Amino acid sequence: MARLNFIEFYYSSKHTPADAYKCNNQNVLNLLKSLESKGVETVAIDLADNPDPFRQYHKASSGPSSEFRPVFGEVRGSDYKEYFGKTIPALCCYEKKGDRAPGRVLPRMDKKLGRVYFIEEWLDNYIAELEGRIEAPQAR
Repeated sequence: MARLNFIEFYYSSKHTPADAYKCNNQNVLNLLKSLESKGVETVAIDLADNPDPFRQYHKASSGPSSEFRPVFGEVRGSDYKEYFGKTIPALCCYEKKGDRAPGRVLPRMDKKLGRVYFIEEWLDNYIAELEGRIEAPQAR
């Protein structure tokens, strides 16, 4: 996997993340600070008062290859305005700032894990990879 140098975190200070996509927003914000100390630029975007985050949703749900497509791109019977960055926080990872679309978006289903790959879990693994504590996973 190419190094990811720019990460956007979409969350809401007014919504509680859905249990199925567990995410401790405050912990993610702390993990992002840790990434910044390793040279990764990060930005946290609070969508609490954004009535229509379609541009961000569309970029995140259609940008990555299907192997790395996020769960909110698959949610049916619900309005994206209610869940993207609100009840389902989103992490968009780019090789460089200014890329048209993210290369990785979380949370997402992971075929190798056989379950959802969560934001905090991925961040912990990426930080460990950057620190040389674990080897870079092949498909993640």
